[in-house]
Amino acid sequence: MRVVTLLKFLPLLVALVLFLGMVRVAHVFRARAMRALADRWGFQYIGPTAPERWWLNRSHTKISPPVPAWFASWHPSGRRIRQVWDVIEGQQNGVSVLIFDCVIGEYRGGAACTVVACQTEQNPFGIVTSPDRVTQTHGWTILHGVWFLWFSWFMGTRHLDRYMRKLRVGSVG
Repeated sequence: MRVVTLLKFLPLLVALVLFLGMVRVAHVFRARAMRALADRWGFQYIGPTAPERWWLNRSHTKISPPVPAWFASWHPSGRRIRQVWDVIEGQQNGVSVLIFDCVIGEYRGGAACTVVACQTEQNPFGIVTSPDRVTQTHGWTILHGVWFLWFSWFMGTRHLDRYMRKLRVGSVG
């Protein structure tokens, strides 16, 4: 009788393992794409790669240099940043630029988000017509994706390239 009960849950377990495996593979490809983006723009990929158990609730925020510590108290889309990875840093037109992926949200799961931060109080992105949002705080201008139907995800590297071209001057890139 117990074997029959356990077999009922086998498809669910297999689906869960496949889903988590696909997410892990997606994170590996994302890290490669972020490294390629950093190379294209002459930036430095700092890492780390995505944590293996990013979906678990963390009791403390994992934000470390070069991302300024005040990012832990910044709340994109009304939710705090819980973890940061795939950090890229560099200079563009004399302005410090940080690009990173993160999980926002207090609870188990949260949502993935990409952040582009420039250490300038003037908006270097111009008019943002996409659903992305620009905020300014602590002497930084920060571009991040918005929530749509309770869901947020990473900005694609082509999308990030477009924003970087807006910042580009001279022979950079």
